[in-house]
Amino acid sequence: MNQQPKTRADSDDDDYALEKPRLLIVDDSPTMCRAMSRLLADDFRVVEANDGEAAWDIISSDTTIQTVFTDLMMPEMNGFQLLRLIRESVHPRINQLPVVIVTGHGDDERMRRQAMRLGATDFITKPFDSLQLRARARSAAHLDQTTRKLQQATKALELESTIDPLTGLANRHYLMKHGPEMLSYAIRHATPISLLRISVDQYDALERSKGAALAEKVLNNIARLISSSVRPEDTTARIGRAEFAVLMLGTLPGAARQAGLRIHQLMRKTGYRTGSAHFHMTVSEGLVSPALTATLRFDEVLKVAESRLGKAMREGGDKIVFAAAEGKTAKSAPPADALTLDEALVLLRAGQLDKLRPQVRRLLARVFPLLVYGNREMGLEFEPCLRTLRDHLKAPARKS
Repeated sequence: MNQQPKTRADSDDDDYALEKPRLLIVDDSPTMCRAMSRLLADDFRVVEANDGEAAWDIISSDTTIQTVFTDLMMPEMNGFQLLRLIRESVHPRINQLPVVIVTGHGDDERMRRQAMRLGATDFITKPFDSLQLRARARSAAHLDQTTRKLQQATKALELESTIDPLTGLANRHYLMKHGPEMLSYAIRHATPISLLRISVDQYDALERSKGAALAEKVLNNIARLISSSVRPEDTTARIGRAEFAVLMLGTLPGAARQAGLRIHQLMRKTGYRTGSAHFHMTVSEGLVSPALTATLRFDEVLKVAESRLGKAMREGGDKIVFAAAEGKTAKSAPPADALTLDEALVLLRAGQLDKLRPQVRRLLARVFPLLVYGNREMGLEFEPCLRTLRDHLKAPARKS
């Protein structure tokens, strides 16, 4: 099969090794910038900045920067300030960047200690020869490439992992893998099950106003609050940026509502403080405790929970919705002439099978959990028949 050549826009981080590393030189001396650029041009694609502020703008926006060489004594923002910004960034791409400090200051040892304390990767003193400069630059670029590959491997492992690294809760992968299994168990054993969806209100605004680091601390505390409000055997998962789900097997609808209300009330009572500022966070919640049928699927349960969550959010948040969202379609609702089980038995005894036949499939799906439960309790050994019935009910209905 023929393959089109990969462009820079399509490339992965692995492609950095296939082209010259991109290096940022920060110095308020145009002469020094030009001299270093000429010495490194054969091995690197060089970008220049004349102070720390300009350098920070480049680092923040240019994801291809792999190494930073910075002078210390500069106007506006000096090298120490730039180094501190880099190391305190919440983005691994930035806070792991190799930073080589370049200085001609007389008190080299004191400056070296300060630079290393702030997290400098290396330290080079003016004047320097071309071999020394190239060697330091190559070493730093190689370190960045190795770090990027490790980050890629870690990210791949996190995708396969079942644990959310920030909160320690289960993640979406775990919920979508085990949710169907737990629902299947609930159907087989006629055991109630509930799914609670939770979204943190105004999380984006919190991150913008207070910063990503503080927002993550708040989110971590909310995760602990949610998990402590439900039973240890319940599955609590972080399934999005500020999104959670709690799957409660064996919990009656009333108890599931109480759990949701408990979370809602605790959120209102919990305060946060940063400096002199005090604030509270709230959540929106959507809860579903589905009627169990043989054909029920986990993605359907999740969709209903998310619909109710959306209703809570549209109405301003800080609330929990138990009932179905408005505007439920006729397709998901039972037919207007739907028979109850008692009515179906009356028709059966009266021999009025034409009225009963169109609804047999729906009625069997309704009683299937009871059949499973009765088989288990009475030891009737009807499992093969029940499996056949379940498979038939899951199959698409045939048109008459």
